[in-house]
Formats: sequence, C-alpha cells, structure tokens
Amino acid sequence: MWVEINRYSIVNDDGNAEILILERNSMTGTFRIKNDFGNISIELDTMSAVEFFRRAFDDIQDLVEDDINSSWDDCDGDDDG
Repeated sequence: MWVEINRYSIVNDDGNAEILILERNSMTGTFRIKNDFGNISIELDTMSAVEFFRRAFDDIQDLVEDDINSSWDDCDGDDDG
C-alpha cells in the first residue's frame, strides 16, 4: 500500500506549476515519485532512492554553483553595469 510522504510544488521551464508526490510502499519500503496528473511514476528501491537523490543533489548543487561563479566572473567591478 502506497503512503504519501509529501507533495512538492515545482515550476518547469515554461513557468507552469506542477505537483510531485513522494510516496513509500508500506509493505516493501520502496519509494515512488509521481506527478499529480498520474502520467509520470518512478519507483525506486530504498538504496537506489538514497543514491539517486544524493547524486542528483550533488550534481544540481555543482551546476548552480558554477552558474553563480560564472555570473561573478562576468562582473568587472564597475558601478555602471
């Protein structure tokens, strides 16, 4: 039986909001991510879920830091823009 853990509101590239739902199977311990439309569903066993989210977080954090650092590199220190 799938038990809802939380709902997350996300915004896609088009600016449209969507709800992602994180669930856990109370019988097997596996996790599922699905959207509120029901057309996307991803199931992961416990260790795969931990590893996926850890790696995905690290990758996203690295890319965002690169973007921020790149923005700072573009600044020349002038007050006129």
